[in-house]
Amino acid sequence: AGASPAAAAAKQRGNAAFAAGDNEAALSAYTEAIALAPHDEALYSNRSAANARLGRWAAALEDGKRAISLRPGWGKAYSRAGLAALSGGDEEGAYWYFANGLRREPQSPELAKGREGAIAALCSASTARHKRRLERAAMDASRPPARIFAVSDVHYDHPGAHEWGRSLSGELYRDDAIILAGDIGDTYDAVRLCLRQFRRCFRRVFYVPGNHDMWIRPKGQHSDEPARFADSVAKLLALWQLCDELAVDTGPAQLSTAAAVLPLESWYTHHFDHFDPRPGTVKFDKHCVWPMGYDGACRFMLRLNEPKLAIPLRGDVITCSHFLPRQELPIPKMHEMAKGVGTVELDRQLRSAGSKLHIFGHTHINSIVEYDGVRYMQNALGYGIAPGQKLTVVHDKGLFREYLA
Repeated sequence: AGASPAAAAAKQRGNAAFAAGDNEAALSAYTEAIALAPHDEALYSNRSAANARLGRWAAALEDGKRAISLRPGWGKAYSRAGLAALSGGDEEGAYWYFANGLRREPQSPELAKGREGAIAALCSASTARHKRRLERAAMDASRPPARIFAVSDVHYDHPGAHEWGRSLSGELYRDDAIILAGDIGDTYDAVRLCLRQFRRCFRRVFYVPGNHDMWIRPKGQHSDEPARFADSVAKLLALWQLCDELAVDTGPAQLSTAAAVLPLESWYTHHFDHFDPRPGTVKFDKHCVWPMGYDGACRFMLRLNEPKLAIPLRGDVITCSHFLPRQELPIPKMHEMAKGVGTVELDRQLRSAGSKLHIFGHTHINSIVEYDGVRYMQNALGYGIAPGQKLTVVHDKGLFREYLA
C-alpha cells in the first residue's frame, strides 16, 4: 500500500500481462514493482500467482509466505502459499496454510476448497510421507526376531507417569519394539515427552494417536494449543512431524521375516452403536476440532490407512489402532458410549492386511479375545501408572507370546 507512481505503473503492466496470459512479462513487471515497493503484500501475492502459472512452485511459495508476513490477516496470501505448497508436493504444509487462512477468513470459498484439496492429497500414496514410510518399512526386515511390546493409554500428563517413564531401563529393551496405541498425552508437549522416553529405551516405537492426543485444550498454564493448531487435522500433522524428528514410526514395518507391525489411524462413528446407530446427544471429545465433522473424521482416518494397507507385509502381522474395530469388544457402561468408541470399517481394513493380532486402547478395559481368527488385545496403563509397572510382550523370538517384562 502507498506505492510510488512508478511501482503502481509496473503493477498495472503486470496485471495486464497476467490477464493476457503472458506470465513471464507479468513476472518481470511484478518484480520491478516489488523493487520499488518492497512492503506491498499485494505485489508478492500477484507474483506468487505468476510463478504458479509457470510451475515455479518454490518461488510461488516464497512470495506467498512473504505476503503473509506483511499482512498476517489476509486470506488471499494463505491461499497463494497453500496452492504453491500443495502443487509443489508439500501436502502437510499446504494444509497448514489453508487451515490458518480460514482462521482469518472463515467464509472464504477459495481457502475452503484448498483445504479440501489438501485433505484429499494427504490420503494419497504419492505423498512424500508415504515414500518415507516405504523406506522405513524395510529397514529391519533382515534383523533377527526381537520382542514386540504393546500398551495404550499411557496418559503421560497424569500423576506418576513421568516418574514411571524415567524409570524404564535404557538397556533392557534396546533391541525391541513397542506399540503405543494412542492416548499418551492431552497436549502436544506431553506426547513429545512420552515419545522421547520410549524412544530412549526401544529400538522401534510405533504410535497411533488417540482422542486425547487430538485434543486442542484451552489456553492454560502449560500450553496454548488454540494458538498453535488451527484444528485437529493440523495437530495430527504436527504429531506426525514430531514422530519424524524422533524417529518414531507411524507407518508399517517389517521387523524380521517373522513379524510386522501396521499402525492404523482411527476415529469413531455413531453407527458403531448396533442397538441405536442414530447420532447421539452426548458430545465426546469437545476439545477436538474436526473441519469435516466427527463422522467425516472417521472416514478421513480410514482413508489415511489405504496407502499403508498397500505395503506388503509377511509373517505375523500385528495391527494397532486406538479405537475399537469390533462391536463385541467390551465398553464402559456409560450413556451413549457405544457411539464414541469405534468403527467396524477398521476391522475390514486390519483383516485385509492379514492381521493375526490387533492392539487397541481407549476403553481402559484390558482383555484378550479372539473373533474369526484374529485376536484383539488391550493393555491400557490408564491414569496414574503405579511405580514398577511392567510392560506387556506380545511377540518374542518369532512367536506370539504374552508375558510382562
